[in-house]
Amino acid sequence: MRPRIVRRNILKRRRLIVVFLLLLAVVAGFFLVGEAKNLAKAAYVASAPRPTEFPSSPKPDQVCLTWSGDPRTTQAIQWRTAIAVTEGEVQYHAKAQAGGENIEAKAESLVLTEPQVKNDPSIRHFTAELTGLAPATAYVYRVGNPQGDSWSEWAEFSTAPSGAAPFSFVYLGDSQGAGEDWGRLLSRANETRPETAFYVIAGDLVDNGNNHDQWDALLHAGDGLLARHPLVPCLGNHDCSGVGGPRVYLDSLALPKNGPETVAPERAYSFTYSNALFVVLDSNSDAKEQRPWLEKQLSGADSTWKFVIYHHPAYSSKAHRDNDDVRKYWCDLFDRYHVDMALQGHDHAYLRTHPMYGGQIKTSPSEGTVYVISVSGPKNYPQEQHDYTAAGFVKTSTYQIIDIDTKGGNKLTYRAYDADGKVRDELVIEKAAG
Repeated sequence: MRPRIVRRNILKRRRLIVVFLLLLAVVAGFFLVGEAKNLAKAAYVASAPRPTEFPSSPKPDQVCLTWSGDPRTTQAIQWRTAIAVTEGEVQYHAKAQAGGENIEAKAESLVLTEPQVKNDPSIRHFTAELTGLAPATAYVYRVGNPQGDSWSEWAEFSTAPSGAAPFSFVYLGDSQGAGEDWGRLLSRANETRPETAFYVIAGDLVDNGNNHDQWDALLHAGDGLLARHPLVPCLGNHDCSGVGGPRVYLDSLALPKNGPETVAPERAYSFTYSNALFVVLDSNSDAKEQRPWLEKQLSGADSTWKFVIYHHPAYSSKAHRDNDDVRKYWCDLFDRYHVDMALQGHDHAYLRTHPMYGGQIKTSPSEGTVYVISVSGPKNYPQEQHDYTAAGFVKTSTYQIIDIDTKGGNKLTYRAYDADGKVRDELVIEKAAG
């Protein structure tokens, strides 16, 4: 009888193994079906035929300044034309040399194609990088096709100062879904501070990163302003959505390649402007892998002011949206090297925290980092009250102006404005001179 019992036990075990494998296959099947649906949905979003309201033409448009090198001595300039235009050039000279001979810089071009944009499936994108510029100097320039004699209007930009000097910059949360209202908000920011040095957008520039028509709407809304004030962007999750990840973002914007080796070039970077360090991080990628590079940037800087810019907030506005990896791998470095402000997006409601250090509220900005979330576009989320909230409100698109004063001391004035230009929040931080 014992061999029969042994065989029966063996058969029972085999049946259990078969049942287990079948259950595993069913679970895997559900997972694969779900993933297939997600991929199909992403492909559908990227492939739904649609027109762009702002098709390209032989005349250059979407002129946008960024930095890919030192803001004191370089300037990157981007624009687009219809695909038939194959040559691009920048003509420029120092403003003080009005009437002088133009310097010419050839542009590199790239064809960007999205067949689903049925009235403008392919465009030509140009990028020129001006080098050897003088610090703290105004330049005038135009872009165009030297062979076809088709040029943009003349515009002006200024290089960064060689040392500490007063400056202002504008910080914007998600512009996702940018349209006419966002364009008016941007114009209001320009009216409030026309001499601003640059515009920061803390991710989610568009709703679907690879939909060219959404980039058309964004750059049309910023027409003229982004040709005079550099754009400092960071990657949001929507900029990475669709097949191919942040392909259009990376192809369209010339950014510094001095980021960590653990992420693709231009997804994270840093630069110095006047007496301030700006570190742009990619919160869509592994936070831990960016930590050594982040520490190197912060520890090696002797800047008076330190700003970090990333998309997913460490201290959320909406409930249950804290980003644990950001807190775990970045915030203690913000504490150690005293980052003054963290400029964030993602939550689509306005929040400014008390100064935070080690996860605890501090009474003075000299003791911790102030974390801000804002939204500049049309999408809004609800907000929960938190003990770390110093100021918070909902259903309000805002722009933030940060003024850095170096005369008679070191003073940072931060103000958040609504679309009507009304101040909704304000903070002043002062540091001793020297």
